Amino acid sequence: MAPPSSPTSLGHNTGRNAFALLACRVGADLLNFLLFLVVSRRFGPEGMGEYGYAFALAGLVYYSATLGIDEYGVREYSRLPVERRPALISNLLGAQLCIAVVAVLVLLGYLLITQPRPTTLTIIVSMSVYQLGAAFSATLFVPAMAEQHMLAPAIINLLGRGSAFVVTGLLIWVFGWSLHAASIAFACGGLLMLILALRSAASFKARLLPNLSGRNVLEGTRMLWSFAAVSLLGQLLNRIGVIALSLQIGEAAAGIYTTGLKLVEVACLPLFFIGVAIYPRLCHAFADAMAFQRLARHGLIVGIALAAILALAMYLLVPPLLVPVLGERFAGSETIIAAMAAIVFVQGMEIVLGRLMLAANLNVARAVRITVGTLVCVLLTVGFTPLFGIGATIAALVVSYLLVDLLYFGNLFGALRRRSYAPA
Repeated sequence: MAPPSSPTSLGHNTGRNAFALLACRVGADLLNFLLFLVVSRRFGPEGMGEYGYAFALAGLVYYSATLGIDEYGVREYSRLPVERRPALISNLLGAQLCIAVVAVLVLLGYLLITQPRPTTLTIIVSMSVYQLGAAFSATLFVPAMAEQHMLAPAIINLLGRGSAFVVTGLLIWVFGWSLHAASIAFACGGLLMLILALRSAASFKARLLPNLSGRNVLEGTRMLWSFAAVSLLGQLLNRIGVIALSLQIGEAAAGIYTTGLKLVEVACLPLFFIGVAIYPRLCHAFADAMAFQRLARHGLIVGIALAAILALAMYLLVPPLLVPVLGERFAGSETIIAAMAAIVFVQGMEIVLGRLMLAANLNVARAVRITVGTLVCVLLTVGFTPLFGIGATIAALVVSYLLVDLLYFGNLFGALRRRSYAPA
């Protein structure tokens, strides 16, 4: 066995790994945003609606199949004896494969009911293959992440995602391909990611044959359901508006809403990355009730201020740039995009409070509360979108996030207050 690393070495590795993960994530997101610009300018709101609808459905498949396995797997892998680690990957893959099959069957049932156009179906299938490749890759990266060899997974993720974005964009912009024909590059990017991830796991002698025993699948589901629920319902909370607008109003409205969601996602990235960076410190501080309370209050104040600044920036700066950047077909959508700045604030609050709840071991409580918020969002969106259009869709999402934020806040600080008064 190798000697333990010194504190200096561990600090150096942590900093290097954090930089690699952050740089590759930002690089992939930048390429994704460039593809978003290409699709917007070439196909307008209608094309963005078709693209956003397909991505929303494929995203639900991804979060159904991911299950929070990467976070759970890294924790368990690092605690297990060396001889039991290869079996862990086999167990995780078995549970993940069964859940992925169920998710795909649900998607197929939905497609049989809604009967999308062949072009839209091609995009949905291509993006679903891409997202499944990414989901299984996250599990296969568990050994590398747990062993602090994070550079290779970061680069593989960038290669897979980046190749999908770049090739699709070039096929559309340079060669004039249709959106559905160019989207096949997404499937290729997902397969590339999966192949390279298999090689990564094999280099750590992981057992790659999925364990499909019923006991393993049930045990894995029991351990992972709360992580999976938060990921899946969070996506449904954001994407139900795209689906409702596509089915009930039209692709142009869905395209404008999808554009706004992408801008909201970009605006919230600073909050997400700050949360990832401070998460280890939060987990360490949780052992001291008073220290964690102080850190949580400070983090919440900073998070509220930053969310407000980001929302104000989107409200003031983005609408005047829509037509110059995205094209004339987005003229008239400025007020809608400005209204979606409210989502930045309420979603930013969810990011901050959600990270604090994870650090406080309240992941099950978080899953229950986001379930309530998602159900409210679905009911409001489906009920009011046909009557009031995209404005009702935006309002439904804002109200639902506000409800989730209030439920998070009450649960988090109620639990911390009870903990501080508990006898030592």
